[in-house]
Amino acid sequence: MLTVSLVVPILNAARTLPATLEALRRLRPAPLEMLLVDNGSRDESLELLAAFAAGSSGDGIRLLREPHPGAAAARNAGIRAARGEIVAFTDADCAPDAAWLDHLLAPFADPAVGAVAGRVVGVPAGSLLERFGALYTLRTPDAPARYTRWTPWSGGFPTANLAVRRSLLEAVGGFDESLSRTGEDYDLCAALYARQAAIAYTPAARVTHLHRATLRGLVRQAYGYGRVHPVLFRRHASRGLWIELPGRAVHWSGVPGRCWIDLAAPEKKLLAILAAGIGYTPLLWLAPCYGAWIAVTVHRHARRVGVPLSGRESLEAASLLLIKSTALTAGRWWGSIRHGACCL
Repeated sequence: MLTVSLVVPILNAARTLPATLEALRRLRPAPLEMLLVDNGSRDESLELLAAFAAGSSGDGIRLLREPHPGAAAARNAGIRAARGEIVAFTDADCAPDAAWLDHLLAPFADPAVGAVAGRVVGVPAGSLLERFGALYTLRTPDAPARYTRWTPWSGGFPTANLAVRRSLLEAVGGFDESLSRTGEDYDLCAALYARQAAIAYTPAARVTHLHRATLRGLVRQAYGYGRVHPVLFRRHASRGLWIELPGRAVHWSGVPGRCWIDLAAPEKKLLAILAAGIGYTPLLWLAPCYGAWIAVTVHRHARRVGVPLSGRESLEAASLLLIKSTALTAGRWWGSIRHGACCL
């Protein structure tokens, strides 16, 4: 059986860390080692880590310190210390299922598979913001699949649930630490494809994830995701025009340059209605109708995945979806200006 080093970066995670550590304690099979990398915590995280290490049998738990800020730097510190053939990653706000590693390792039987990604499931409890995050943050596919290239809408996976051959991590130089806030995991996926390595996705390898509990945190996260999209697009997308439409994505390679336009975003549809209403006022009545339709869509999605939302909460969640989508688009626009890429 392949040996596994588990790397978890930690920064001020006292709110979520107890659930993560309890889940790590239940892993069967257990990894060769758990590399818990503190990245400068100022809350009770260090005390929780020390108690976890003291209460665990064996010598497989190693507490590391990485003073350079950023999750990429913390994960790279774990990679440098790792001894396993496979390096598995999760985060301090995640709780893997007990059989997580068993499912995550199975696809590595194929030597063409360089990495394996698993399913990220939001915890369907807590505040409305946390339940909204369970619906619309870090969504992963339902069916197993294999990916061999990165595109603006597929092929990238979060380190909340990812395992990579250590030899490949060393070959690509680990995570790009210049992407200090977000996007380094998707950038790594693209680097693996460039090495002709496939990424297998297996939903059976499951972790639950606690999402942002404040509106400010939700907006900052969405803006950060958007801001890094132009960087990834400029680095890894082929030339042409990439357009996301409702229910469909198209790429015209014959178009000069490189441009990505997301026309499926809900705030863009609302803006189109408002713009049309300037020319023909009766069309403005479509704006509240569209808002109600978003609420109905949110409610149906919540019911389908087992996240409880009342009618009023569905309306509030529709507003959160518009806020999040607007923050994501704002981040893309700013990133496009700053990095010289067309990503709208």
